[in-house]
Amino acid sequence: MSFSNDFIKKLSLLLLLTTVLFGSWESTLFAGAGTPSIISYQGRLRNSSGSLLSGTYYFKFSIWNNATVDSGTKLWPSSDPTSISKTVTDGVFDVDIGDTTNGYPEKLAYDFSTNSDVYLQVEVSSNNSSF
Repeated sequence: MSFSNDFIKKLSLLLLLTTVLFGSWESTLFAGAGTPSIISYQGRLRNSSGSLLSGTYYFKFSIWNNATVDSGTKLWPSSDPTSISKTVTDGVFDVDIGDTTNGYPEKLAYDFSTNSDVYLQVEVSSNNSSF
């Protein structure tokens, strides 16, 4: 039985794509099993009237075991959260939570598998004093 060159090329491409897809999928599973040291977070900032904000704002992030603000146990950071400044454009901002090169006092070392429910508290200020 003889196969055309076109058939062989298509089969080779299919095998290559399958290998790449399964290789990527397998890597993702292994990478997802550990504790992240940095979490990328993107948010949208609006004022009380619903208008999107722009400019420099200050953010504090902490992780808690209770959904009610400042109640329950703070799981991260171990000290009070440090504020970081970010430029907000048309309401959009993004941060890398736990990135010590961007002003966090400690890396994100919380083991998320120890609690089934954790909550991210985000505090915002325009003047870095009242959040």
